[in-house]
Order: sequence, then structure tokens, then C-alpha cells
Amino acid sequence: MKANKALLFDLGNVLLPIDLRLTYQAFSRFSGSYSADQIEKITYQEGLWQSYEAGFMNEASFRTSIKSRFEMKCNDDDFDEAFNALLLGFHHGLYSFLSDLVNKFDLYLLSNTSSIHAKVFLSNQLGPEGQNVFDLFQKIFLSFDMGLIKPDPQIYLQVLKKMELPASQVMFFDDNFSNIESAQNLGIQAIHIVDPMRSLEQIKQSIQEVC
Repeated sequence: MKANKALLFDLGNVLLPIDLRLTYQAFSRFSGSYSADQIEKITYQEGLWQSYEAGFMNEASFRTSIKSRFEMKCNDDDFDEAFNALLLGFHHGLYSFLSDLVNKFDLYLLSNTSSIHAKVFLSNQLGPEGQNVFDLFQKIFLSFDMGLIKPDPQIYLQVLKKMELPASQVMFFDDNFSNIESAQNLGIQAIHIVDPMRSLEQIKQSIQEVC
């Protein structure tokens, strides 16, 4: 019998380790004017990825805008490879970890992400017979499909509606504290992942403490 709580996971630095600096470094190699540190600072200050991750820009427009902003000279394939450099690969044993959980909980995913990144992580074959890990989830919610990004409260309200669950029955794991606070304000039990490289251990411990 499954527990009366559903588990809602962020992706980056929760189930899938990422390192944003690798993308900034890769972008800088195509730029004659900006260092990786400058690209990181400008990207954050100007929110250069937000419209794309919210689904308000298509891939072509996003590539063009970033190339122009940082004076990058590269083709689309090189750009995508640089943009995907931040994806480090799923945690070892993730499929087995989630397979154990799915016997007790309904699993969901909510990620601020892009279509370029999704092409990579959605094509995984992590199961022992090549199964896709996302087949273990009841539903996955990706920001660019939803037209919203965390920590906007509306994204959580939309997810809760589609899950057909009250906030009190959802345990949410995310590495961004702003996302955690926003979810908690709606009554979701939100757990802040503090060490991305040991996130599975923290998830397991948190579930044991509550359930």
C-alpha cells in the first residue's frame, strides 16, 4: 500500500548533478569579449535564461540572443554542446533508488529547464534493461512546457491541480531556497537539498523522518 504523500522532485542538483560554471566557461571559449565570470554575472543579473525556460522563446531565438549578448561565434551544434556542458550525468544508482520509492509513493518531477537540456536528460536509459528513469514518474512538469518558472507560486498551484492533491500531501525536494520558501508558503512540505552530491542520502533520510 502506498503512503498518503506524493514525492515531488526538482531535477538539477537533486536527481541530476549540474555545474553551471561549465556552461559559462564553454560560452566564453566562443566569445572574444567576455570571460566565464563575466558571462555568469551578466546571465544572473539580466535573467538571460528565464524567458527561454518559461517557454516564451524558442530555441532559435534563445541561441541568437545569447550569441549576440556575448559576441559568440559558433554554430547551433556547438552552442548546444556548450549549453549542455552543465549537465554532469545522473546520480549513480538513481534508477534503483527511485524504483524502491515508487513502490511506496507516487513520484512527480518539477524542473525549471529548457528544451535543449530536456533533449539530453529525457533520452536516458538508466534502467538495468535500458529503461528510461522518467517512466517511473506519474507525471513530469517542465517549466518551458508550463509557461511558468519557480519560484512563482502559480507553478506550484498548477502542479497541485494536475496532481489532484492538497499541498499537505506533497513532499517537495529542491536545491534552491527561494523555491523552497515559495512552496512552503502554499503548505507544501518542502525540503532544501543542501549537498547536491549527496542528495539521494538526504532524500532518503527526510522520507524516513516524516513517513
